[in-house]
Amino acid sequence: MMRNFILIFALFWLPCACQRGAPPVELPESAPLTGPEVTIHKLPPVEIHLKEIDPAGLKAEIEKHKGKVVLVDFWALWCPMCLESFHHLSEWYLKYSEEGLVIITISLDEDSPESRKKVTEYLQKQRVPFATFISREGPTAASMRDFKIEGDALPHCQIYNREGAHVISLGNYNPDQIYDEPSISAALKKQFSQ
Repeated sequence: MMRNFILIFALFWLPCACQRGAPPVELPESAPLTGPEVTIHKLPPVEIHLKEIDPAGLKAEIEKHKGKVVLVDFWALWCPMCLESFHHLSEWYLKYSEEGLVIITISLDEDSPESRKKVTEYLQKQRVPFATFISREGPTAASMRDFKIEGDALPHCQIYNREGAHVISLGNYNPDQIYDEPSISAALKKQFSQ
């Protein structure tokens, strides 16, 4: 009986003893970065200084950048499509900033301390290297109207040429001018080929 006990004990502990001397198990490498993460990691960490803006302030910002192509992007944390496509702004910045692209983002989130904190944290996580604003009016119908956002729908962008003239708006209202990566890329490419 004792012999059986010793045999069972040895069979049980033998595999455990063998594992102690085995080389350590290598952990798999971390998962590869996604497309958005690759873009974000190309940018240095930033400190965001979110400023309020209204339509008059936006007009002044665009005037300030005459001689450059200006992309104004309207977005909000409550807009899933905005967040999903936000990294493209950084891609365009990396691709065209040396050719004269200026990007201005305007958050249409509520202008409150809590909301500002969340917007700032999101922008810092995205490492945005361009101008960041929050609408003074927040996500109101008046704000949509005053900023000329067709159909009151986000995301929405407006592109201005080097003379400061509005050339195209892309959003989710007009099916011929839809807000998506291919349409915005084509519109920017057109500006830089002129």
